[in-house]
Amino acid sequence: MDEAAHHLERHLMFRQFFDLDNVENLKDNKLLKQYFPLGLVGKTGKNNHLLVVECAGRIDLHGILKTIQLNEFLSQRLKFQEMMLDEINKMEQENKSQCSVIYILDLEGLKLDSSLLSVVTGPYHTLWNLVYTNYPEWVETLFIVNAPAFISIIWKAIGPLMPERTRNKVQIFTRTKESLQSHCDLKYVPKHWGGELTDSNGDPMCRDRILIPTKSIPTNLYWQPDKMSPWIDKLESMTINAGRFKIVTIKVSPTNEKIFLALNRFGERSYSIAIYHSKDLKDMNEWIPTFLYPPMPTVDLLKVVSLGPGIYKFRFGNEDSWFRSVKLYYRIRFLNEHDDEIHWEQVNS
Repeated sequence: MDEAAHHLERHLMFRQFFDLDNVENLKDNKLLKQYFPLGLVGKTGKNNHLLVVECAGRIDLHGILKTIQLNEFLSQRLKFQEMMLDEINKMEQENKSQCSVIYILDLEGLKLDSSLLSVVTGPYHTLWNLVYTNYPEWVETLFIVNAPAFISIIWKAIGPLMPERTRNKVQIFTRTKESLQSHCDLKYVPKHWGGELTDSNGDPMCRDRILIPTKSIPTNLYWQPDKMSPWIDKLESMTINAGRFKIVTIKVSPTNEKIFLALNRFGERSYSIAIYHSKDLKDMNEWIPTFLYPPMPTVDLLKVVSLGPGIYKFRFGNEDSWFRSVKLYYRIRFLNEHDDEIHWEQVNS
């Protein structure tokens, strides 16, 4: 019970920090919507489940990493999770029973190359884990369909990284229709994945509700440094030894303006961040708990409404490593609504 309360408290802080109660106001990222779409199909017709389809095999994984900054990717994924959670709550209220998701992960088109394993066991694994930590038990069963011949190689790499309860929900199938029948009424499943459903245009993939990625991201759309997110040579840096952490303490001066935190970050490998705030240096309160974040080829920009003037402690950690240090680049600023910097200073804690 204590552990459940702990995780709930962390999630509530996570929700507040990312303003998830108002996430529907977040604009869709056009590139992610086109090149990394997630499809909420609707109810399955059996056992109070929702059906979600992700055409992961068609997604340009490398292009996404080189194009989309971490916070933008995470924000869009959280928006989808909240939309799905809203549908789950509606179904639970209507049917008076617990609702969860049947998730079809379609790997058709996935190609094995030298960097695929490092991508799926690195950035994507960390991002998926961050989402699953804050939305536990939302997946009833994850069906991997159209799996390539080398799926055993991928599974050996990512399987041990999953929690056992998650790993037990994964089923790899070649006979999609027979597998889905025990979980779904096939009239609610798109025909392309073994069901009977087509959209108003007769499309078996139901593109009226599922966007299907069809091409790689053009290189001219890849992320480029700018004023808000400069390259690492313009950032501060620190080296954190394995199992250790470092703290940066900032004092923000009183002002009548609305204050935003603008944090740039870039890690050579996975790293953790937690942020604390208070009016008193000796009595700090957790603002965002410690979570692990993945290395990305882009410099991230996390911009959120701050808690106002006072003391902020930024805790950068390397707890996930047993042996290797990590070099982390960062820039901390506090801005007004016009992105002008307000007065702050770094202090010794």
